[in-house]
Amino acid sequence: MIEINPSKPILVTGGSGYIASWIVKYLLEKGYKVRTTVRSLKDKSKITHLLDLEKQYPDNLAFFEADLMKKGSFKDSIDGCELVIHTASPFVISGIKDAQK
Repeated sequence: MIEINPSKPILVTGGSGYIASWIVKYLLEKGYKVRTTVRSLKDKSKITHLLDLEKQYPDNLAFFEADLMKKGSFKDSIDGCELVIHTASPFVISGIKDAQK
């Protein structure tokens, strides 16, 4: 089992995703300080569930905007973290005319 320093935050990338959201929730329930990355903080509809967690666990959840396609965009969120749980994944769909094919 990994020993984690509880005074240092844990970063969960891709926080608005289904799996990441559950990881964030479980870590907060265990008393950890959590940072999470999202593509945009402007569209609150995509992070409402995380904002609800922030209310439940004040001072234990921090948000960072980051984009896997932009070099260096994760630097601030990672600095000082004990552990990174990487669940972010770029999802790009273009040029599909027949999804069955």
